[in-house]
Formats: sequence, structure tokens, C-alpha cells
Amino acid sequence: MATATAKRPMSEGLARNDSRMRGSPLLEPGNIEPENRSVDYGRYYDPGYFTLEVERLWRRQWLLAGREEDLRAVGDRMPVDIGPLSFFIVKTGENDFKAFYNSCLHRGTLLCAKAESADSIRCPFHGWEWHNNGALKRIPGHWDYTDITRANGSLREVQLERWGGFLFINADPAARPLSDALHIIPDHFRDFAPERRFTVAHVRKLVPANWKIVQEAFMEGYHAAVTHPETIPFTSDGHTQYDVWSNGVGHVGRLWAASALANTEAGPEITPLYAAQAFLQSMCDWRYPNDDVPALDPDVDLRAEIAEWHRKTLERIHGRPFPLPDGLMLDSVLYFMFPHCVFFLTEFLPLVFSFTPHPRDPSLSYFEIRMLQPWPENASRSLKTPVVEMGVDDRLVDNKELAFSFVGLILDQDMNNMPLIQRGVRASDPALRHSHLGANQEMIIQYWNRLFDQCLARP
Repeated sequence: MATATAKRPMSEGLARNDSRMRGSPLLEPGNIEPENRSVDYGRYYDPGYFTLEVERLWRRQWLLAGREEDLRAVGDRMPVDIGPLSFFIVKTGENDFKAFYNSCLHRGTLLCAKAESADSIRCPFHGWEWHNNGALKRIPGHWDYTDITRANGSLREVQLERWGGFLFINADPAARPLSDALHIIPDHFRDFAPERRFTVAHVRKLVPANWKIVQEAFMEGYHAAVTHPETIPFTSDGHTQYDVWSNGVGHVGRLWAASALANTEAGPEITPLYAAQAFLQSMCDWRYPNDDVPALDPDVDLRAEIAEWHRKTLERIHGRPFPLPDGLMLDSVLYFMFPHCVFFLTEFLPLVFSFTPHPRDPSLSYFEIRMLQPWPENASRSLKTPVVEMGVDDRLVDNKELAFSFVGLILDQDMNNMPLIQRGVRASDPALRHSHLGANQEMIIQYWNRLFDQCLARP
């Protein structure tokens, strides 16, 4: 299914030539070959499908809820909203967290409407109160509610587990452990060490498209030449590797797009040296604007040369070594964890995305973006970066909280496509209301939609 040639090897081929990659689990190929070339458009707008998703997908899967640094002090709490569902997480100890249904046991009032901190959890309606660990503390006029006691009056808890500094929740009490759902991710991310990083930018944007449409925009590099023409000189769709893994419980897709190489749409004037220098210039512009752009030696391995420069730059800034392979210093390597989040395994774009539905309208969704940076050695970890809420018309490139203006431009280009896709799937011929997916470049989209079908078919 691969389309690479000897002159344009897939990213896996480039990785095998990377001296730092030998023996790495990153070289393991996927174990799934999806065959789901057609996807019915109704899943992107049908209210009935939306209702089934809430009950059979969002209530049963491990969901990315935040980062540990979002809750710095004991007593800090934050809501986690997934469509019409709402939960909240509380930091209950120096290294302990709990998650609860966001609903008062009295008459259902929302208990946590915003990020805040308190010594207890108190309903704003009638003052029913719980300790931060969920145990019942006090009911005003308890004489009238004798059926509610400390034995049965605790807040209703949902599962919470952690990996790499991330917080995950699952409302299914019978769910398998988070480690099963993560599958290969912890092994592949071991040297990247997300637990030694922190959030430097955090944005949540309302998008006029179904959450699956938004997520699928990042599951293939096929759109890059048309949607992101600025990247043609130094990002190649022809070098992109796609893999899918499953252990029966956890499902992971990977897109590995090589950088510092010309796109297949680039003209003959884009030489290998030009492509490498253009990539280096772009990276310096948005990541290291105060650094001089070094000149490259055309007689050496250009990708290895840029990677080594990037390592030394990061070591100077963060005060610790960065022994990652060349590809992870340069490329866009995205790991999708079913059903709704993606972790970037790269120092070039150290991002995390998640995609969640709107509470009522299946044609709206939320796109959440984080940028992670390494902690310097022995540095204080007291920094907390609040989330910036953005509306449909707000541009990511204009947001002052974002530390990546070039990436903001690229993401805005993706967001410009979203309402066109949402409207287009509704406008299709009723006799042909489905997509036509590529066998290789859209294999992650194929597999995710197969999983959606399986999840929603279960009673």
C-alpha cells in the first residue's frame, strides 16, 4: 500500500537510516490494515447518532481530561465537559486526584462550573457540602433528609488514572485499565518523557464542525499541499508513514510526516539544500526568533545536521540533554489514541490535541490545543497556564497566549476548511451520502470510523 520510492522513502525508511533510532520501538510497524473505505455522512450531523455517541462512546472510553499542572494546589478543581456530560477533577493530596460526576446529589445542581480552589465542595443552590475526597461533610437541615448518610452520601466517583503527567477519566466502572487503552504509547514516548514537561500554551476553540470532522483533518497529510502551500518546500506528503495498532482494547494510529524534504508538489527548483534551509528558517522564525539561522553544509546529511543543531539549542535553553533520534527533532509524528486525542512525539511540534462534542449541537465541537515544553533541570514547577477560550471567528494566529504563531497560521488554514466540510456532507446527493477514503493515506480515518461503528452497535 505504500507509495514511496527509493528517492522518496517513507518516514519509516528514513528512520531506519537514523543512527540514533536503532533498536527503538518506534520502528515497529502497525498490526492493523483497515478496510473501511466508505463512511456514511450521517454520523457528522444526525442527532440520533450524537445521542448514541454520548451513551456508548463517551461514557465508556478513557478520555483525556487535562494535565497534572492544571491543578497545582490541594483543593484545586476543574470541570471536564464532554458534550452534555460533565465531570470534575479535584486535587485531593500532594500526589492524588479524584474525579466525580458534576452533579449535586440533592437536585442535580452543577458543583464545579469553572476552575477554582476550596477546602470543600459546596453546592451553590442549598449548601450541601462534601470533603474534597467526595465524602459527605454536611447537609443543612439534615433532619429532613435522614435517608442520606455518610455511608451512602458520597459524591459519585468516576475512574481516574494518569500517564505522563496527563489525567484521564472513564465513567465506565468496568473499564479495563488505562494502560490497556494507551497500548504502545508509553513505550514509544519513554525517552520523550511527557511527565518532565509542562504546558506553555493552552487554547480551546469552538469550531463549526462535528468533532470527528475536526479530528480527521489531522489524520492525513494528503491535504497539506493545497491547504498549507507554505509548507510545500519543506514538508513532504510523499514521505508520510501511516500505522495502526490494536491490542483489542486500546487503539493507536500514527502519522509520521518527514520534514526538511520537499513536497511531491514542489518544482525542480526546490533542491534538497533549499528544502532543508527553508525548514530550518521556518523553525527558527517561530520557535527561536532570537537565534541566528545557521548555514547548512550541503555535503553532509542535511536532516542529521539540522537535528544536531536543534539538540544543542534545546540543551542550551533547558539545561539538559536531548538524546532523541533525528526524526523526533524535526518531523511531525502524531499518535492518535482512540477516541479523541493526539500526542505529538517531536521536539519540532510538541503539541497535544483533543476533540470533544458540543453539549447540544452535533455540528459544533471544541478543539483543544496544548504546547508542552521541557522542565529545566531542578527548576520549580509552580507554573500554571490557564486555558484561553476562543470563539468560532477568533483566529489562532492572533492569540497572544500561543507561543507558536506559524502553527497558529497552519491551524487557522485547517479551521477554514471545517465549515465547508460540515455544510458539504449535508449537501451531498442522498443516493451517494458517503466518503471515498484512500487505502493508505486515510487508513487512520478508516479504522477510527470502524471503531465508532463497533462502539455504537454495542447495547
